Amino acid sequence: MRIYLVRHGETELNRKKCYYGHMDTVLTEHGIEQARLLGDCFRDFSFDMVISSPLKRAVHTAEYILGAKKQQIIYDERLCEQDFGIFEGFTYEELIQTYPNEFDSWNRDFSNYRIPEGESFSDVRQRIDCFIRELSGKKGTVLLVAHKGTLGHLLAASLHMPLEGYWNFVFDQGCYSCIDYEDGYAIIRKLNQSVTR
Repeated sequence: MRIYLVRHGETELNRKKCYYGHMDTVLTEHGIEQARLLGDCFRDFSFDMVISSPLKRAVHTAEYILGAKKQQIIYDERLCEQDFGIFEGFTYEELIQTYPNEFDSWNRDFSNYRIPEGESFSDVRQRIDCFIRELSGKKGTVLLVAHKGTLGHLLAASLHMPLEGYWNFVFDQGCYSCIDYEDGYAIIRKLNQSVTR
């Protein structure tokens, strides 16, 4: 099985450098252009399956990539970005001022600290582990559109890395990565590949 991993295009909250996961924002004009460029890159590709986070920024990115192709998109809640709970919509500077104790606790134990009304890193990894177990038994070519956080966990989980392996990977907007699953192993073919006209 071959999987093409795509992070959603830019949103206004990306521009503002806010922490946000489950806030359902839409793409900026630049984000739409990023998705369209990826669509140009994948124009001649045939996907057996297209899977997306159900959040609008991922869904719209997948739709722009597919363009006129009449292909069903499968929405999977497990691909949603981490739920940042009370941190949602705040910048780093704002969190220091607004939730200093909670933010300090999170920084001291990012793996296990569950943000109030949200999730911990471990929570996200558990749902991604479950998703990977199901997906790895399938065949064909898959387009998967999700978020920086879930894609980082997905690649670390695929390579049997610990939770901290998340930090080893970058998923920029407007780029794609590619991995193959062969005999139980994930093989990285491309990582954070940029596309241009």
